[in-house]
Amino acid sequence: MPADPSRVDLLLQYALLIAGDQDEFSDRQLGPIHLIKYVYLADLFYARRNNGITFTGTEWQFYKFGPWSQSVHERIESALSAIDAEKRSFDSDYGDRQDWVRWSLSNERLLEEIGNQLPFAITSGLKADVRQFGKDTHSLLHYVYRTEPMLSAAPNEFLDFTVVTQDISMNEPVPTPLRMDSLSNKKKKQFKERMRELRARHKNRERKERKLINPVKDARYDDVYTEGMNWLDSLAGEPLQEGERIVQFSDDVWKSATRKGEDVP
Repeated sequence: MPADPSRVDLLLQYALLIAGDQDEFSDRQLGPIHLIKYVYLADLFYARRNNGITFTGTEWQFYKFGPWSQSVHERIESALSAIDAEKRSFDSDYGDRQDWVRWSLSNERLLEEIGNQLPFAITSGLKADVRQFGKDTHSLLHYVYRTEPMLSAAPNEFLDFTVVTQDISMNEPVPTPLRMDSLSNKKKKQFKERMRELRARHKNRERKERKLINPVKDARYDDVYTEGMNWLDSLAGEPLQEGERIVQFSDDVWKSATRKGEDVP
């Protein structure tokens, strides 16, 4: 299935519009790195319910710290300009890199309109992730790095989405959107204010004092204690000498079960 530019554009626009629905203005701005990762996540959500087939047909690659697609990156400017999104540029902190770019757009009508053109598996998952991670680059990169296609690939390899295929029963009920998703921004704001009032009221309630019981009333730091600690330290072997070290890992580590956490209790 070849990459579908029109679907890529819809996802780029939808991700930005979700961010534009945030309460804080600073949370409404996304950069290229965030937009690309959200398109990847949309493909991931879709693949889970469509036998590993992605929504856009994009060839995603394990590049540096996350999934990457040059073709998606090249669609950002035209896709967001088409919906009159605002583009802002900032001086880069690094002299050898391009200026930072941030896009933003708030438009409830367009958010709903584009959302209606996308599968529910994408809209529900993408709304939750954009609202959770927003423009928090560090957390977003950590999140996408831990997804199944990334954990099944080595650097520079193309990602295999069949590893996330789920068995969906024909009789499984279609999930319905959460009520919060259908509320207007005004209603959501009123709800959040009410929740803050309830939390504040709960904190002001008188609470019974809780005392922790010290399991050891009088610790004895005697010769027995010292000998025991020395014995425990000896189990680690000879102490390492201070200095620089070079550690080498086999390339097999990328395909190991340990990387996926399968053998971690």
